[in-house]
Amino acid sequence: MDKEKRKYARSKCLLPAEILDSEGKSIIAGRVKVKNFSSEGLSLGVSLTKLKPGSAVDLRVYLPEKKLTTSLSGEIAWCKHSRTEMELGLKISKIDEGAKEEILNWLFPKWMTQELEDKQKKKKRKKKKDKVKKKKKETKKE
Repeated sequence: MDKEKRKYARSKCLLPAEILDSEGKSIIAGRVKVKNFSSEGLSLGVSLTKLKPGSAVDLRVYLPEKKLTTSLSGEIAWCKHSRTEMELGLKISKIDEGAKEEILNWLFPKWMTQELEDKQKKKKRKKKKDKVKKKKKETKKE
């Protein structure tokens, strides 16, 4: 199993965002999704882009439920490609601390609720699977 390299837990989310040019004026990639967020970094889902690890980017993130828009700067730490999109890891270098705190405070309870629900579902699936295995073993013994 890979050892986790992150210092801070990432909160899962789906927030709309835009990648901007270095002056923060022109949109390089619209319809970007922030997939998870932490104090120091985030993961982005984007259509194919020429951005590579080491690229400096500016990002505008929207938190619709809080009517909050904030800009941040960072560096692409990693890239993963799939058939439908590209996933980028961004190490945050500059963000308004108040906005970061507001995003994290809004995301964390939602993330915790989702984590608990996921664990409960997983537990139920395991219980059901174990029950089926037990029944198969009993059937074989007969």
